Amino acid sequence: MINWTERELRRQMVKACAALHQKSLVAATDGNVSARLSVDRVLVTPSGVSKGDVSEINILLCDMDGRKIRGRGEVSSEVHVHLAAYRAREDIHAVVHAHPPTATAFTFAGLEHLLREPVVPEVVAQIGPIPSAPYITPGTRALAEAAGPLFKESDVVMLAQHGAVTLGHDPWGAYLRMEKLEHFARILKSARELAGGDAGVRRLDAGQVDALVESYGKGALKKSAGALPEKLPHANAEENAAQADALVARIAAEVINRMRRTG
Repeated sequence: MINWTERELRRQMVKACAALHQKSLVAATDGNVSARLSVDRVLVTPSGVSKGDVSEINILLCDMDGRKIRGRGEVSSEVHVHLAAYRAREDIHAVVHAHPPTATAFTFAGLEHLLREPVVPEVVAQIGPIPSAPYITPGTRALAEAAGPLFKESDVVMLAQHGAVTLGHDPWGAYLRMEKLEHFARILKSARELAGGDAGVRRLDAGQVDALVESYGKGALKKSAGALPEKLPHANAEENAAQADALVARIAAEVINRMRRTG
């Protein structure tokens, strides 16, 4: 159910655009912000306009095929990624696409798998593992089709060698996830550099993740997630990492589902 008027959504979109510009999460005319106005209508920022210059009046209205209904300017070809998110998730009403420098750099370095690691507590609890779509030419429907299934897995999805997409109940909420993603990536980059590589970065183990979920008021999730091991069995480092990944993914999925039901 959509709880905002068109005017309120436009205001939030402008606020999100200004923040993206101020935080250098986009450059020049990069990035897009959209909001679902109704089942078949979406508000979207125009192509070729700096996010710092976006105003309520120049936000466009398009249909679920990306065709402009009203407004001056052109709808970006990248709107198809936004539309894929809306088709995948009935519970979200806003999408932000940006090029957060540090987070995106992980995909250029072939290190996007590190964004799925349980490192920063708030990210584990509030977002979960962050998946990445493979590189596909930006602005194509093929990229939207590749990202579509990943939106069902997470509210934050990387587009390899291109940027990131975040989802929310409203434009500001979607923006905040983009800000958190970049903050996480900066911490991870610094930790990796200080530790001299991936292996030295401290991950949360299964017990720590479990305690974290409890501390965020989601204690019932442990039971609803099924029989989760209290501790990871002793094995080699690769096996432990794989099991930790699987455990965190299952808990994160439960966190996201619970947040969707209560959000």
